[in-house]
Amino acid sequence: MTRFLLNLILMGIITLAIYWLITSLAPSFGSFAIPVSLLLGITIGFYIYITIDNRL
Repeated sequence: MTRFLLNLILMGIITLAIYWLITSLAPSFGSFAIPVSLLLGITIGFYIYITIDNRL
C-alpha cells in the first residue's frame, strides 16, 4: 500500500470519526457537521501524513 493511498484512507477514517463525534455529542450543530468534519479530518490527516513522511 502506497503512502498516498494510506493517507487517503486515514483522512477518510478521521473525517468519519469527527462527523460521528459531532452528531452524537452536539446534535444541534448538525447542519455544520459535514463541512467541519471534512475540514478537520483532511487537516488532521494531512498533518499526520506529513509527520510520518518526514520521519521516514
